[in-house]
Amino acid sequence: MGDVRVALVSGGTRGIGRAITERLLADGWSVLATFVHDTDSAAALQAQHPGLCVLRSDSSSASDCLTAVEECGRQFGQLDHVVSVAGITRDVALGELNDADWDAVLATNLSGPFRLARAAMPWITASPRGRIVVISSVAALMGNAQQGAYAASKAGLVGLTKTLARELARTGTTVNLVIPGPTADTGITAATDPAFVAAIARKIPLHRLGRPEEIAHAVRFLLDDLSAFTTGTAIVVDGGLSM
Repeated sequence: MGDVRVALVSGGTRGIGRAITERLLADGWSVLATFVHDTDSAAALQAQHPGLCVLRSDSSSASDCLTAVEECGRQFGQLDHVVSVAGITRDVALGELNDADWDAVLATNLSGPFRLARAAMPWITASPRGRIVVISSVAALMGNAQQGAYAASKAGLVGLTKTLARELARTGTTVNLVIPGPTADTGITAATDPAFVAAIARKIPLHRLGRPEEIAHAVRFLLDDLSAFTTGTAIVVDGGLSM
C-alpha cells in the first residue's frame, strides 16, 4: 500500500467538497468525487485534475452509494477515507415545511452519510488508516430559523458519528465531524441574498465568513496519521459563532 491514499468525497466537485478534493489531490492522494446535478462544475474540476475520478452519484440512494464505493475499488484497488459533504436545504418555516421537503433533506444530509459509511465499511475497516469524516453545520448546534429540516439533519449526524466511532474503534477506524459555520463560495451562500449574508458575517466574532479551504484543512487534519487517537469528536470551524 505504501504512501498511496484513496479518498471518496461525496459532493466533492464544488464548494467545501471541491476544496477538500483539491487539498487531497495536492497531497498526492487518489480521489473519487461525486456529484448529482452540477455537471459543469464536475467537468471543469475533472479537466483541471486528469487523475481525479468524478462520478454522478446521489448519496440519498443506497445503490448509488454502493456503486461509488465499488468504483473506488475498481479504479484504485483500495479505499482508505470517506468524507461525506453532500447536502441540501429547503429553507422555509417549520409550520410551512411539507413532508416531501423534510424527507428529501433528511435522505441526503443524514441518511446519505449513513448509507455511504455502511457501503464503505468493509474497505475502510480493512485499511490500516481508515477514516470517516462527516461534514455537519453550525446549525446543528444553534438551530436556524427557516432551516428546521437542515438543522435537524445536521444535528442527527452528531449521534451517527459518535455511534459509528464506538462501533468501529476496535478496527482502528476513526470517525469524526467537522462543523463549519457560514462559508463563502458555497451553493447555500450563493443562493442567499448578499445583504443577508453580510448581516450573518457581522454576527460572527471574526466578522467574516469562513473559506472552503479552511474547512478542508480541518478535514485534512482528521485524515492524518497523527490523528489516529482522535475519534467520536467534532472540530468546529465557525469563527466563534457558536461559542
